[in-house]
Amino acid sequence: MDEKIRQFQALNAAARGRILMDEPLASHTSFRIGGPADFYLYPKDSEDAAAVVRACAAEAVPRFVIGLGTNLLAADAGFRGVVIDLSESSRTLQTEGHTVTAGAGIPLWDMLTYCAERGLSGLESLAGIPGSVGGGIRLNAGAFGGEIKDCLLSVTLADPDGSLTVHPRKDLRMEYRHTDLPDGAVVVQAQFAFREGDPSRMKAEHEAILRQRREKQPLSLPSAGSVFKRPPGEYAGRLIEESGLKGLRIGDAMVSGKHANFIVNIGAASASDVMRLIGEIQIRVSDRFGIRLEPEIHFLGFEPE
Repeated sequence: MDEKIRQFQALNAAARGRILMDEPLASHTSFRIGGPADFYLYPKDSEDAAAVVRACAAEAVPRFVIGLGTNLLAADAGFRGVVIDLSESSRTLQTEGHTVTAGAGIPLWDMLTYCAERGLSGLESLAGIPGSVGGGIRLNAGAFGGEIKDCLLSVTLADPDGSLTVHPRKDLRMEYRHTDLPDGAVVVQAQFAFREGDPSRMKAEHEAILRQRREKQPLSLPSAGSVFKRPPGEYAGRLIEESGLKGLRIGDAMVSGKHANFIVNIGAASASDVMRLIGEIQIRVSDRFGIRLEPEIHFLGFEPE
């Protein structure tokens, strides 16, 4: 039997959710770039996600978890493994007092809107950040001086052995754009502690932040958000702009003229176009300022360097 068919059958037997073969990743990333994943799987719930994680370990099939695909560049060749998509599962939102339990697949904006309606304050600065709760935790999403870790109480993880374990925030090392999670673990749920706030004030703050994002960021074109992390004491966008790189184009990948830390897909950009442009930006900024910019976006399906 063909190995790929055998793996499909094993995954299909383990999962209750639907599974697709050779699914184009361009359909699932905000960049609108990426070749096919061997398997694309939608778990039904947290327990199903844990079963899939266990099956991947048993079959030695590489896996990658995706939420909304907003901080991701997928390779033109796709991914030889399983992409686990939590966007149709892990979507719980429950409140008890000032504590909110949120599934990893919930869009961050949906959680923030939910909290604003109930006067649960603490993460307003994250308004407009694309992506899911799970992705936000894995990257310790932040903006305007706030980070998701500020209100995080605990995370529930699906471990490689298929068990679900709860990890308090105090046991997690969370730093700028990174959370140190156990190897192979998948975030399926999180708990947050908020303080009492005024719904009208919170909504006004959301609107002000969204308006600022619309004015400064190229939201009308496909992108993966900020490409590079902020160097200590600096801003990547300023360094790129001062290096004269706004509008620099390779294929259909271009440094945005609106915000230099965004690479936009102006037509049919390939992952290769984007990677070459990232490399060119790093070289020119390093030549000009002696600073090596570190990517903030994640990469799927590329060969390790």
